[in-house]
Amino acid sequence: CFQIASSLSINERPRMAFFKQQKVEDIYEIGEELGSGQFAIVRKCREKSTGLEYAAKFIKKRQSRASRRGVSREEIEREVTILQQILHANIVKLHDIYENKTDVVLILEL
Repeated sequence: CFQIASSLSINERPRMAFFKQQKVEDIYEIGEELGSGQFAIVRKCREKSTGLEYAAKFIKKRQSRASRRGVSREEIEREVTILQQILHANIVKLHDIYENKTDVVLILEL
């Protein structure tokens, strides 16, 4: 059974994610590719300060509304919101989010 964050008290609910503008490579060592799709690549990564391992999902951002390549900011925000709201042992947890000119990088439980 899924637990949805909306059933939590107001103080326990996740807030809208902050997309950090810092380079993800400053915080994480990016490693081998684990998988890829049409607009995303997932790589293993290690947090430099703790040594903990995560999965980094690099999502290509759509560069303009007219473009058919990449994912719109709204679709990425929707994925982030869903990941923040669903609490389930079989669904990866969102650890952090980074953004640069071409990609949004979701740092996920490995």
